Amino acid sequence: MSLFDELKRRNVIRVATAYAVAAWLVIQVVETIFPAFGFSDTAVRLLVMALAIAFIPVLVFSWVFEITPDGLKREVDVIREPSLVRSTGRKFDRFIMILLAVALGYLAFDSFVLEPARDAALVEETAQKARSDALVESYGNKSIAVLPFVNLSADAEQEYFSDGISEELLNMLAKIPELRVTSRSSAFSLKGQNFTVPAAAELLNVAHVLEGSVRRAGNRVRITAQLIEARSDSHLWSESYDRELDDIFALQEEIAAAISDALKVELMLADGDQVATAPARVSNTDAYEAYLRGRDLIHRRGRDNLEDAVRELERALRLNEAYAPAHAQLAIATTLLIDDLNSYGTLSLEEVQRRAVPHLDRAEALDPGLAELHGGRALLALHMSNLEATVEHARKALAVNPSYFDAMNWLHIALGALGRYGEADAIVKQIVLWDPLNVSGRINYTDWLSRVGRLDEAREMADRLVVQSPEFGYLAHADIALIYEGKIAEGLSWALRASTDNLYATYAFIWVGEYHEARRIVGRQTYWIDLAEGRFDEIIRMTQNEMQLAPDNPNAVFMAADALYESGRVVEALPLFERFLDFLPAGRPITQPLSEVRSIRLALARRMAGDEDGAQAAAQISRQDLAAQQAAGRKNQEHFLLEALIAAFDHNTDRMIAALESAFQHGLRNPQVFDDPIFEELRNEPRFLALQQEIDRIIAVEHEKVLQLICFHNPVPGNWQPLPGTCEGVSSR
Repeated sequence: MSLFDELKRRNVIRVATAYAVAAWLVIQVVETIFPAFGFSDTAVRLLVMALAIAFIPVLVFSWVFEITPDGLKREVDVIREPSLVRSTGRKFDRFIMILLAVALGYLAFDSFVLEPARDAALVEETAQKARSDALVESYGNKSIAVLPFVNLSADAEQEYFSDGISEELLNMLAKIPELRVTSRSSAFSLKGQNFTVPAAAELLNVAHVLEGSVRRAGNRVRITAQLIEARSDSHLWSESYDRELDDIFALQEEIAAAISDALKVELMLADGDQVATAPARVSNTDAYEAYLRGRDLIHRRGRDNLEDAVRELERALRLNEAYAPAHAQLAIATTLLIDDLNSYGTLSLEEVQRRAVPHLDRAEALDPGLAELHGGRALLALHMSNLEATVEHARKALAVNPSYFDAMNWLHIALGALGRYGEADAIVKQIVLWDPLNVSGRINYTDWLSRVGRLDEAREMADRLVVQSPEFGYLAHADIALIYEGKIAEGLSWALRASTDNLYATYAFIWVGEYHEARRIVGRQTYWIDLAEGRFDEIIRMTQNEMQLAPDNPNAVFMAADALYESGRVVEALPLFERFLDFLPAGRPITQPLSEVRSIRLALARRMAGDEDGAQAAAQISRQDLAAQQAAGRKNQEHFLLEALIAAFDHNTDRMIAALESAFQHGLRNPQVFDDPIFEELRNEPRFLALQQEIDRIIAVEHEKVLQLICFHNPVPGNWQPLPGTCEGVSSR
């Protein structure tokens, strides 16, 4: 008998075939799952080597042993009968066929499911790299970051002064057309951290770094500055300046001009790319210092800081009324103190306009090309829902100072509210490239990733935010878990770690029915809890009073309209929804604040009032906005809920159910959704009831998780504790 026949008789060839197929299948699977668990390519290579090494022992084993009906035996002890040989061979053949079927199935799954996903990820990664490469390509080495100058003064309180000098130089350099200057927010995020210049430049995506120090003693100041080429960590230029503080503006001009000259030589800037003149001068040094303190406080945000900023800027103007930057910054600080969910204060829109507009007008009279002037007008227009004006002034501000992040952010918000989602998304991506360490930019980018369904990437960005700014990182994680994944307990855990007073924690408690806990979290904004508990009469009285006090406040109007609508008094809500249109550009849906569904509510109210043509006109606006969202790749519960409401309005039950199911799969957990009057005709629809019951079941599970979290695994026991009654009867699991 030949060796081949003997190998065949002992089933060695069948074992080799089965082993090869099984090994290939194992390798394909681990290549897919190992990266998800943090294993590197080295682990895959080691596994391949182990499988290859094991091949020979397996063949030897199959030569020596035989599988029989009585179990595994040595081949020399087996009495071979033709029927036994055929039976064993058929078993091996069937096993090999099963393995081949599994392998072919996996191959098809990989080709038609996994491969497109990998291709899409590769396309986005390539596009992201292309955008970054294009950014670098467009500027080459002509990029710089101005790091905050170190305060070497004996008084640590003088840090605002050294920061102010750094920012003034940054703003002056930003006016050089061919030079890309990283914004203040990213550059200053490295303050106090022990980064080498090359490491800082890599984080900020720049080729050059300007760093220095400021030492102030009485009325004299010594400024040392040095320009460094990051790749080689070599000094291109350095200088020290000793001046009287009265000469600070001339000194800033001198330093910026010297840097411009150095860059012109090193980077071959065009002859016309000289640094612009220094900011508007102020004759009173104390006024300038008050201005720097006020601007620094604005950067810090928060109500207390902004109120202090207003006082400092008012002092600056008392000392020198003709200082345009102080007028513009005072208008910005005042506008940021508006009573709005996305702002920091308690001022009405009318009060903000009364205080801010005169300062903006005065700044324009003094310096019509001032970036902060247009930034202030953009911010005020945004709060007045004048979105086109927001876009216009934000673009003017960025034309003067391309590194003006706040203007870029306000432009992003306005474009999104106008339904120009592609342009808004491009701004978000541009911010991350131009201003890579900006906290607000990273928050917006995380939100965009979540909205388009790229949740793994959103979580990665949220992780980076946790390192950089724990509170905002925790809030980003709360948003992802609660709003986009429907994980109520997990979202609450993140929200409580961020603070004990935020809407994410409030929503989590509301959705599981823990209204008493929600009232402790939300503070003065009890509207949401009253709405969830059905206290409609109380809400309507409260909102009517608020509208009397502030008739032009959009927040008061939308709260009153929603309360009437959700109580079933839909036709009574119609005049308020119509009033809300006064705050919007023509043809835009009612999307702010915190909702994308009010235009379809307006449509239902018009229909119930007998105005079918008006109802269809309002519904068409929502349909167009939904199509624009789809074109921009939106995949989230808000998008699918809007689709469900439109389908219900159109009496398209199948589409409505499919959209509600998609919303549920993308995180919808708010049980109030099913009480919307637009679903009135579908209350007894079996699929509608089944989905409602499924959400109730999920909420019950999440409710138990929430109780376990706050009663036994509280993430912030030192800052917040549940009410004693909440945990009564709850046992640890």
